[in-house]
Amino acid sequence: MHTTLVAGWASSMDLYELAVFDPSDPDLDPMWRQGLYGPGIWVSDPYGLMGKVQPVNPVWGVEDFDPFVPGGIASHHIAVGTLGILAGLFHLSVRPPQRLYKGLRMGNIETVLSSCIVAVFFAAFVVAETMWYGSGTTPIELFGSTHYQWDQGFYDYIGNNLAKGGLFRAGSMDNGDGIAVGWLGHPILRDKEGRELFVRRMPTFFDTFPVILVDSNGIVRADVPFRSAESKNSVEQVGVTVEFYGGELNSVSYSFPATMKKYARRAQLGEIFELDRATLKSDSFFRSSP
Repeated sequence: MHTTLVAGWASSMDLYELAVFDPSDPDLDPMWRQGLYGPGIWVSDPYGLMGKVQPVNPVWGVEDFDPFVPGGIASHHIAVGTLGILAGLFHLSVRPPQRLYKGLRMGNIETVLSSCIVAVFFAAFVVAETMWYGSGTTPIELFGSTHYQWDQGFYDYIGNNLAKGGLFRAGSMDNGDGIAVGWLGHPILRDKEGRELFVRRMPTFFDTFPVILVDSNGIVRADVPFRSAESKNSVEQVGVTVEFYGGELNSVSYSFPATMKKYARRAQLGEIFELDRATLKSDSFFRSSP
C-alpha cells in the first residue's frame, strides 16, 4: 500500500512537471531551474522518457567507495541484496524467545512498519548526502549544481545555489527571479583612480546585504549606504564606473550613479542575467529548488 501511494503520487507529479516543462533553452533555462527532476542516471533526452541501457561491471576494490564510480552502484546493490537474503534465511531459521517477542511487540503490525523505517532512513540519508555533495547518481545535468560546484561554473548566480538560506519559498526557481533569457556580461567596476573594485558577494544565508566594493587588497573603496547622510564612500563620491565584458552588454560602460548602483546590487548575486518575470508572473523571491 505504501509503495503504491508513493509511486502514484510521484508519477502524478512527474506527469504534471513534464506538462509544464519547456525544453527550448537548456543552457539558460535548464530543467532543474524549472523544478523538473530527471528520473535518474544515464538519461539524456530532454523529456526524460527514453533513457539508455548502459552495462556496468561491479567494482569491489577501494574505488568502490568513490561516489562518482558507476560500478560502485552495482556492487552495492549486489552486496545489499546478498545481505538481505542472508538476513531472511536467519529469520526463517531462528525464532526469538517469548520475552523478546512480547517485549518488542513483534506481533504488532505497527511495530513491523516502524522498524522498517530504519532501513528506509538509512537509504534516504545516503541519497541526501550524495545529492548534497554530488555523485554518479545525481548528475548536475539533471539535478542542478551542487553546494560545492554552483559558483565555479557558468551559473555563478546565488539564485542557483543549493545552500541559499533566508526567506525563500518552495517551487521552481523560474517562479522566483524569472526565466533567464540572456547573459548581460561580466561587470568590471573601477573608481576614478582606475582601481578595479570587486562587489562583496552576498552570503548564502542572507536576503539583504550592504553593497560593498573592495579593491584587490580587500580595502573598502566604495559602497551603497543605507543612509546617504552617513555616507563617506558612496559611488557618487568615489566616481565608480562599470564596464561589461562579454554577453549582451559587451564593451558597454555606465557612469550614471543610479545605473551603476543597479548593476552593483545585481552583481552581489553573481553573474548578471536578463530575466523574464512577466511570463510566469515571478515574484523575485528565491526558491528552494532544486
